[in-house]
Amino acid sequence: MQYRREESFRYEFSEPLKSTFKIIRISDANVESKEGEMYILDISAGGVKMNTHLELPDPNKAKVEVEVELQLAEKNLDVQGEIVWKKPFGKSYHYGIDFSITENESQELIKILKEHIKYIQIKKEHE
Repeated sequence: MQYRREESFRYEFSEPLKSTFKIIRISDANVESKEGEMYILDISAGGVKMNTHLELPDPNKAKVEVEVELQLAEKNLDVQGEIVWKKPFGKSYHYGIDFSITENESQELIKILKEHIKYIQIKKEHE
């Protein structure tokens, strides 16, 4: 599976969005990892590009499924997805996560993301 850049709506954060994630499955085995800290670099309805100091299993060697906690427009969302690529980045790593969501959930995520963008713009105007 490739990271999809052809998606119609992708938002790149000017300041990475601090968030958390946990591994829920590796290959066919359910796991309960501790929460890990991550920074979302960009997001679309299909997934996220994120940065973390944690080295996660190589997605080319094992299917790694995660649950990402998103806080957008002061709303908390838990979204599941699969890590599809991994790249070292200095002393940290960049990962691509494809969300495992329905079309309706995808449309709802886009709606909330657009609300978040407006929320950030209004917040900046009042600083």
